[in-house]
Amino acid sequence: MLPYGLLYRLGFAPWERRDVAQSWRPVLDRAGAPAAGRALDVGCGSGRDAVYLAKRGWRVTGVDSVEKPLAHARRRAIEEGVEVQWIKGDVAELGRLGLQPGYEILYDFGCIHGLSDADRNGAAAGLTELAAPGAILLITAFKAGRGIALPRGMDHDDIVALLGAAWELQESRSVVTEDTSAIMRRASPTRYRLIRRAPAAPASTPTAATSDVHPSP
Repeated sequence: MLPYGLLYRLGFAPWERRDVAQSWRPVLDRAGAPAAGRALDVGCGSGRDAVYLAKRGWRVTGVDSVEKPLAHARRRAIEEGVEVQWIKGDVAELGRLGLQPGYEILYDFGCIHGLSDADRNGAAAGLTELAAPGAILLITAFKAGRGIALPRGMDHDDIVALLGAAWELQESRSVVTEDTSAIMRRASPTRYRLIRRAPAAPASTPTAATSDVHPSP
């Protein structure tokens, strides 16, 4: 797992330079785009995406375990005149942070792909628990098998294995742009879009058969 706290202290956070508006256009500026509702930002960093969504009318919760970017996020929201619920917590423990289920959009732009298998499973369980039926989940990940300098990454099969039981993978597409650096191009960042399947209906409890036999008088 990458030492995000150390990287922020060193001022090395290239993910903070992503074009936020461009990231959201395929989701919010398309036919059939979801109406503003509740959104969960997993690994929110300095809150750029959370504040952007809040300015578009979404009620956003941002979760991150590192205090420095969260402090920036709080200041950003104040400066932009929006309210965001900021939670300092482990994304692997989403289901234990006291959040209310029912989020219509959940997204992770570069956090889960750097976690251990156990933490990925914890994050996936929390996402599934907190998502509304039909919710959209967006995950951006580098390709699997990167070296020590980058997150370990995830590919299509990893995503399906991690989330496939409760989520339907609808789309995957490269997010490399003309201004993407060479090292990022080699990492092949990919955006995955999934939809929360409706929970299975509980099995009905069989009832005892009614007897038509009556005792003799």
